[in-house]
Amino acid sequence: MTMHAAAVGFPTQLDTLSVSRSRLLRYGRGAMSFSFGRYELDERARTLRLGGREQTLQPLVFDLLVYLVEHRERVVPKDELLGQLWNGANVTEGSLQRAVSLLRASLREGGQEQAVQTFARRGYRFCAEADPAPPDATSEESPRALAEAGKWERALEAFGALPAEASLEAEDWEAWGSAALCGGRPELAIGPFERAVAAFEGAGQRESAARVALLLCNVRLEGRELAIARGWLQRGLSYLKDEPEGKQHGLAEWLRSRLALFEGDLNECRERGRAAQDIADRIGDPDLLCLGLVYQGHIYIAQCEVRRGLVMHDEAGAMALSGRVSTWVSGLVFCSVIWAYLHLGDHHRAGQWTDQFTRWCESHGSYCYPGLCRLHRGEVLALRGSLADAEQEVRRARQQLAVAGPFVEGDACRVLGEICLSRGDTDGADRAFREAHRLGWNPQPGLALLLAARGDAEGAIKQLERALAQPTWTDGQRRGSMLAVLARVCALHGRPERARAALAELDSLPELLTGQSSVAERARARAELAWAVGDLTAAESAFRESLELWLQIQAALHAADVRLRLGELLLQVGDPTSAELELSAAATDFERVRAEPQLARCVGLRAKARGGS
Repeated sequence: MTMHAAAVGFPTQLDTLSVSRSRLLRYGRGAMSFSFGRYELDERARTLRLGGREQTLQPLVFDLLVYLVEHRERVVPKDELLGQLWNGANVTEGSLQRAVSLLRASLREGGQEQAVQTFARRGYRFCAEADPAPPDATSEESPRALAEAGKWERALEAFGALPAEASLEAEDWEAWGSAALCGGRPELAIGPFERAVAAFEGAGQRESAARVALLLCNVRLEGRELAIARGWLQRGLSYLKDEPEGKQHGLAEWLRSRLALFEGDLNECRERGRAAQDIADRIGDPDLLCLGLVYQGHIYIAQCEVRRGLVMHDEAGAMALSGRVSTWVSGLVFCSVIWAYLHLGDHHRAGQWTDQFTRWCESHGSYCYPGLCRLHRGEVLALRGSLADAEQEVRRARQQLAVAGPFVEGDACRVLGEICLSRGDTDGADRAFREAHRLGWNPQPGLALLLAARGDAEGAIKQLERALAQPTWTDGQRRGSMLAVLARVCALHGRPERARAALAELDSLPELLTGQSSVAERARARAELAWAVGDLTAAESAFRESLELWLQIQAALHAADVRLRLGELLLQVGDPTSAELELSAAATDFERVRAEPQLARCVGLRAKARGGS
């Protein structure tokens, strides 16, 4: 596997977070509209208005309100709400309580904060008077008009309701396919797009036929159907053969770049990305310029020219924030930048870009949080120790990506495995990493850490050495982390010379150490090596350096892991008081996320420390 969906996206491929499970369960039936007090709730449009002014609600909070209104005749048990809204994710009642609190806060302005009542030990009920709203005055809009207005789901329903004998123009077929893509149903876009290509060709509109053929190329590419994708690319190029150079020529070069990346040809990917940029410069198209910057940036990073690649990504991100590029390209750019910083271990900058993306989403509501960005947010939450919320985000992201970006579903499984490993659930981690591998994703370095934890150090070392020797482009972006983990595992299992070699390679590639977490991982590996060779003073110093770095970026569980090892070291050097302090702090964080194995180790070591005080 050589591709990552940091590059997910094509015109109208929105994969929106707002299409939640509860909403999908109601797909195909009439969505409800209700009014209560001064509020108007429109499920179909996913809006809550107060006196005609739209209120901002998080998607999950909106789903909670809809579900409670829909079942307002009864008290809805907490377990039912957790099951419906969190889709079986392992979350506590605290998550539900926070969602209810946010909902009440949103209703306070209109004097309806008491609309949601708590029934002790039972659940919640919507108790305000809710009346069906009058019929939507725009219900007779044409399907194409609905699609052009961004009302994707309504457009898809309207197209589906057309009689079989309905006569549609090429633009209608294209709008139908676009509505399916934007509604997160790419499998429903293929047929309409194919009809659109034929209709445009029949009408002699070759550039339009090329545009839709390239859309089909991207849909098939994201569905991992490379041969079919290449066929549609060639079809699109044939339509453009005698056309003057324009945007579609640049998009074709970009798709060539994507195909090369899927097939592992990094040099070809870079060249095609540069060709797309050259066309962008000639015709003055900012979308193409952004796409070229993003893809060339990924390749430079994978080939260890990290700073050069990140400069390209940051420039593309700034262009997106300036409003110079289209919505779909902006979403793609933000996902690409966040993904790159995450895999380089620079979680601070990843968090900064996540904040910018969130701000951007607030002004592009129908585009908020594509499945890929939901996955990225889950990774950031996991780093900060919010494992329950992280798991919820990643599981829902996987559901979306299975439909809209199946080639990156394996990365969601990798992240799930790392979340399980963080709480000491080795069986859960094993299942998730195996699923990632089945889906074509290399789950390193998490899999190596799991193998080492289970006593298979040699297997862990071989896995990492193979990934380092024969890297995919995504492995290349995680090279720094894999080298640090390799050094740590080797140091802990009697291979100090191999550990030194791994650290020497890491030190020779300073561009891999752009973020604090990368430096923290290196310091942890240095500590383990120093301990292994008997230099306990150097080991303590390196552990404390690693701990300080993890604390600076609020990586609570990484810090707790280091505290646990530091506590063990301090016991060995005869400082039980300091050891107990570190172990106590670690135990607090492990207990918070129910990391039972790590907590048990802390308890045992603290007892030993107290006995030696």
